[in-house]
Amino acid sequence: MNPNLQQVSSVYFFVMLITLGLAILLIRYTVTLRRYLKEFTRVSKKVSNKEFHTRFNTYVKGELGELSKNFNYMIQIMDSTIEEVEYKHLQLTSIVKSVSHGILAIDIKGKILLINDIAKEMLKCDIETNLEGINFKFVVGDKKILETFQKYVGSTQNEVIELNLKDNLVYRIKIDPVYLQDSKHAIIGSIINIEDITELVKLENMRKDFVANVSHELKTPLTSITGFVETLKINDDIDKNTRNHFLDIIEKESNRLKGLIEDILLLSSIENGQDLSYEKVKLFDVFKEVCEITEYIASSKNITISYNFEDEDVCIYGFRDNIKQIFLNLIDNGIKYTPKDGHIEVVQHYDENRQNIILEFKDNGIGIPKESLNRIFERFYRVDKARSRDIGGTGLGLAITKHMVKSLGGNITVESILGIGSDFIVTIPVDIK
Repeated sequence: MNPNLQQVSSVYFFVMLITLGLAILLIRYTVTLRRYLKEFTRVSKKVSNKEFHTRFNTYVKGELGELSKNFNYMIQIMDSTIEEVEYKHLQLTSIVKSVSHGILAIDIKGKILLINDIAKEMLKCDIETNLEGINFKFVVGDKKILETFQKYVGSTQNEVIELNLKDNLVYRIKIDPVYLQDSKHAIIGSIINIEDITELVKLENMRKDFVANVSHELKTPLTSITGFVETLKINDDIDKNTRNHFLDIIEKESNRLKGLIEDILLLSSIENGQDLSYEKVKLFDVFKEVCEITEYIASSKNITISYNFEDEDVCIYGFRDNIKQIFLNLIDNGIKYTPKDGHIEVVQHYDENRQNIILEFKDNGIGIPKESLNRIFERFYRVDKARSRDIGGTGLGLAITKHMVKSLGGNITVESILGIGSDFIVTIPVDIK
């Protein structure tokens, strides 16, 4: 064979061998790359479906291996971050739901970011409805609340507004700006706190009325006493009968003042939850004791007091003096407002399920006007102020009775027809202890 031809054949064979090797390597790399891309597609789809537990199962070396390792690490970081964010969001949601006030978070465009169930109730929304992402303009139905939100949401100032709404509701709305982190100028939304202060306003109004009424009630007898004392001091020639008449008035006003102060102190001690020693009290025994106390004044008006106890052995747990005061106040009240030759009846029975003891104090007295029935237990409220003062009422008796009944876990109501009579109904749970 020609040496040159042999040399060419050797070179050709060598080139073919290298080409074959490269082809094999290329095929292997292509297969590996395809398998890698297939695995990458599978993992990326699972990650897109929030399956962050998935990982690359293909182990390769070199740059693809480094990419696989980094991608797995990235998935792990994403998984941990999302878990942390979800946990913090769960914490935040739980805290917001636990707040006793209505809470809303609104972004700068007016979309609701967060709202608790209390806020939904206060805004008259369906609790089950997801309001996040909806503009508050489509959620708030009350015109006053909506106008307040529109005026102050996005404001750079902290705002506190009290609104008087329908059904005698009073809301205190506090709106605070939310700033971008580390910035005092870029506002990204507002936090709104809605508090129902209806009861607080009522209590404050009651306190003001109480102070005004106490001042008036104390001033009236004091003015009378001072006036007659001054008259006696500057007139030495007043005859004995006139002097005694003035002294009788001073005594009467002094007793009235004393009774008023005692009633105020008693009412205060009840409302402040005085520490009382409870005992088992037989109601019929208390009733008989009160009858003996009121017998004289009842007989002076020829008023008869009768009773009808379904169970004369019935007992409740409570402070005996308070229970006695309930009977005394209601029977004495009936005697005061019942004309001569009248009748008072005390009835005891159970409700249908025998869960409550019912006490009724009935009289055939002057009765109570319909418009006064829902106010009769208010402090210092009198249906007929002149008549109440004439018979020595302080205006606190029924208020004290109501609080004493409440301390026993019960309640008191009244039914009355003007000119026919009244029926005060006391309901006390049987199992009270």
